[in-house]
Amino acid sequence: MKNNKSDASLPQMLTDNIQKMANISMESFQPMLENMVETMSNFNKNIAESGIPALNISGSKGKSKCCPPEESCPPHCIASISRHAMAGERIIVPILATNNCGGQRTFRVGVRELLDLDGNPAPTAPTLNKDSITLNQGRSERILMTIDLKHFTTGSTYETEIVLREREINQNVCFTLHVADHQATEAFPYDENQFKRKWQSWQSHFYCEPKPNRNTNSVKALNPS
Repeated sequence: MKNNKSDASLPQMLTDNIQKMANISMESFQPMLENMVETMSNFNKNIAESGIPALNISGSKGKSKCCPPEESCPPHCIASISRHAMAGERIIVPILATNNCGGQRTFRVGVRELLDLDGNPAPTAPTLNKDSITLNQGRSERILMTIDLKHFTTGSTYETEIVLREREINQNVCFTLHVADHQATEAFPYDENQFKRKWQSWQSHFYCEPKPNRNTNSVKALNPS
């Protein structure tokens, strides 16, 4: 009977011993694991605060492959123009569009409303010399914008955008107009009398008298009486 009881309790004893060993192992390793996690967290935090990108455990690219790619848009202004002109002038602003894309491209061309800094429209709207351009790869074409400043006020500033659009995206050439007097070039006229003086050399003091005109035809015959 003793042997039967000991044989029946042997599996239970083995199970209890294994569980005790597991508990001892977890108790001994738990502080170590907690310390490692805390150290890693502080290290990652210090790197982020110093401006170096923090470690990303999820992947090297920072986003899951399941996420769709982000859409990228061109900058608001693909080029910028600033122009100073006097009130009453008529200015022509050239824009050179170049096709650096592959293949032939056609762009619609337009210009937005010319507004001052308070949002008020300009006295005269700008005009373009064409409403579309077609460019082969590497080719350029000039667009001319004309503005008549007849009723503009000196000291005002206006802004607008020349828009190039192939299909769905507007690409803007930003334009700023400063209405101001040009710096005048000062001129000092000379006294014209100084250009009328004629300085004579020593040769001018000597001159030859003209010879008398001896015309024999003009001599009259003597009267014999």
